[in-house]
Parts: sequence; C-alpha cells; structure tokens
Amino acid sequence: MTPHQTDMALVMGVLALLSLIPATIALRRARAFGDWDLTSTMILLVGVLANLPTVLYVAHTGRSERLDSMGDVVIGLPTWVNQIGSVANGTMLVVCLAFALHRLLIARAQVRAAPLIALAIALLLTFSDGLHGLELLAPRQLVLLAALLAAAVARPGRPAFVGGASVVLLTTLLGGVEALIQPDTVLRECRPDNPCGVLGILYAGVFTNENIFSLLLVVGIPFVWLGLRGPVRVVLAFYVAFVAVASGSRLAAATAVATLVFLIVMRPRLPEEAAPGRGVSTGKLLLTAPVLAAAAAVGLLAPFHHPGPDTLGDRALIWDMARDELHQGTWFGLGGKAWAAKYPAGEIPAAVSPSLHNQWIDVLFAGGVVALALFVLLLVVLLVRGGTTAYPAAASVLLPVLLTSVLERPWSFSISNSLTFALVAAVLTPTAVSRAAVAAAPGSGSSPAEPPARTPRRSPSATARVRSTRR
Repeated sequence: MTPHQTDMALVMGVLALLSLIPATIALRRARAFGDWDLTSTMILLVGVLANLPTVLYVAHTGRSERLDSMGDVVIGLPTWVNQIGSVANGTMLVVCLAFALHRLLIARAQVRAAPLIALAIALLLTFSDGLHGLELLAPRQLVLLAALLAAAVARPGRPAFVGGASVVLLTTLLGGVEALIQPDTVLRECRPDNPCGVLGILYAGVFTNENIFSLLLVVGIPFVWLGLRGPVRVVLAFYVAFVAVASGSRLAAATAVATLVFLIVMRPRLPEEAAPGRGVSTGKLLLTAPVLAAAAAVGLLAPFHHPGPDTLGDRALIWDMARDELHQGTWFGLGGKAWAAKYPAGEIPAAVSPSLHNQWIDVLFAGGVVALALFVLLLVVLLVRGGTTAYPAAASVLLPVLLTSVLERPWSFSISNSLTFALVAAVLTPTAVSRAAVAAAPGSGSSPAEPPARTPRRSPSATARVRSTRR
C-alpha cells in the first residue's frame, strides 16, 4: 500500500464512524414515527444473513485470492465459510417463511402484485432449470423464492425502504471499521486491467471485490433518501454516494452521481407525504421518463450491438457467447444456473461466472422471452401502478437499477445473493394512497391499510400548551 492509499483507508474509516451520528438520528426518528416494523426487520435480516459469510471471510482472512494452476482466481470460498453460509441460508429461509405466515394468517395482509411478478420470474427460472436437467431448487434458490413470497405480503413504502437503508448503512460502517483495524484488507491492488478509481484506490469494504460492494451502495441510495426522515437523510445519501465513488468502480461512480442529480431534480416523496391530488409535474415527467427509457433501451441493446472486446473486454466476449446460445431456449431460457455451470466445465473464467454482467441478457438467457416479458412487466408495474403521485419514488428506485443493468446484473432471479434485500425492497415501492388514508395516518410513511403502531410522543410541556388553548 502506498501512503496515499493508507491515508484514504483512514479517511474511509473516520467517515464511517462520523456517519453513525446522522444514522443514529435517522433510525431513532424512524423508531419514533413507527416506520420500523416487521417488514423492516425482515429486509435487514435478509441483507445481513446473505452477506454474513463474505463479511466474516474478509474480516478473518483479509480477502486473500486463491489461484488455480492456470493463474486464474478460484471462485468460491473455503469450507468453513460455506458452512456458515448454509446456516445463514437456513435461517433466512425460516425467517422469510415465518414472516409470510404471520402476515397471511395473523395480520391478514394484502397480497401485492409486483412481488408476485418477481416471484413468477424466479419460478420460471426454476422450471427452466428442471427442463434442462440442472439442479432443481438449490438452497439459495429456495431462499430467494421465500424472500419474494415474504415481499408479496410485506408492507410497502417506508418500512421496506428503512430496512434497505439500514443494510446499506451497516455495510458502510463495517467497511469503515475494517479500514481502521486492517486497512490492507479493504483495498484491492490496482492493476493495468483494473486501474484505481478517481480517488486513487479500489475500496471493497468487507466484500471480496469493489464491484459487488459498489452495486449494493448505488441501488441503496434511493432507500436512504426515501426511507429516512429529516435533513440527515440527504447527508447520508451523499455519504453513501461518496463511498460508491471511492470504491473505484467507474460504473458505480457515474450511477451514484446520476442518482443524486435525479433525486435533487425530482425531490421525490412517498405518496402519503405528497399533497392530496398532486403528482409529478408535466415538466419533470417529460424530463425523467426519457432518461429511464433510454437507460432501459441501452441495457437491452448493449449485448446485441456493442463496440467489441477492445472497449468492453470480457463482457463483449461473454455476451456474444450467450447470444449464440439463445436459440436453444427461446421461450423458457436455458435455466437460472446454466451460465454459472459453464465455469466448472472450463468454458468461462471465474470472474464472469456469477452473471452475464447485463440484466437484460441475463434474464433472457436464463428464462427466455417469457422471463424477459415478465421483467419488463415488473418494471412497468412499479412505475405506473401508483400513478403520478407514486411515480417520483418509483422512478428514483429504478434509475440506479437500470443504469447498472447495462454492465452488471443488480437483480438476481435465479438464486439469493448480496443484493436480494434490494430486490425485495424495490418491489415494495409504494402505490398511491387515498386522501382519507393520509388523514387517518398522518406522517406515518406506512401502508394506508395498516397505520403505524404509534406516532411520535409529545412532550408534557407541549401537551400542556395545547390544553391551555382549549379552555
């Protein structure tokens, strides 16, 4: 490590500790307003348990890379980490199923459309696995199905976003603490094929590489902005964006900046906070809708019309490889595990085995035209189901997903992973609420059918003043 990199690791650690102040204020406020509930806890546990093996591995071993006889990085983790992962997956499965049963049988919760569409995509990929003789219902596949089932009966809006924001803030805090204790474990070596970012470092936090870490951060920025209350939410959103830039990922840096600009321009509010009958202005709609459409179009077309390996490296090669095989599963794809199975067979290197590094062709390859149609339907439902009142929040959540979808796969519909919590929170983007519901639950940030458990307590002096004016 160079002196500059050591100093930057120290800066990341100090900033993480300083972020505890606004984060504590925001989470205490969420507790006071009744924003935090079982949905928030479920999403937090999904995020924590999914990332627990990696966090423990980095903290224990320093993210050391294992190389095979050809000098390529060996995918996978040591046996003890996998054992922890098995326990975490089992716990996550029980948590999600227990949550779903509680919401269905006791809370009599309403079943929501968007999570059901996501669940349908995951089930289709499972069906396609069986159709092509791949492993059926692997443990992490079951966990994903259970998480999406839980989302179908969870409370949308602020409770879900608070849970997502808490995962993001906890992750940045753990990375900062690790940077103070073992700075060399949070930084990756800069190489000609993987140069340092704008801050002169590759900052991976408590993850195995900076790309996974930065993806989690950028898709979580809207959760921080929308889920938390007060000015501290803006401070924390800028902090998370800064950490994404510091990671060194150019895609994450560009997405973080674009997301912040989008949030500032849109100034999104949750539907229950908006003035009755007022939605997004025509000007903002005309400004932002083409941005979302363009990001989606570029992501869809990139694997089929790209400049080649000289510009995109391995991405161009694997896109061409996948495109040549699409005819083998036109309607129902080749299975959710089909691409990853190419690594043990020696067809692809470890670095590109988790996904096709583009959301659109990843869904098309795994689930065919049917899955791609369901994915488009999911995006449309999230954007338009709440009308113009809910559009700003939905657009803000989807923008970083669509931008990163060009060169990465932020949402996995085949197995659970580090970003499953973000998928669960995103499909719980709220719809519009009626004026009567807003009046019944002022400032709750909750589902209209389910007002918060409590409202902020007033001080005795404030109560006394109110009583005195009524004499």
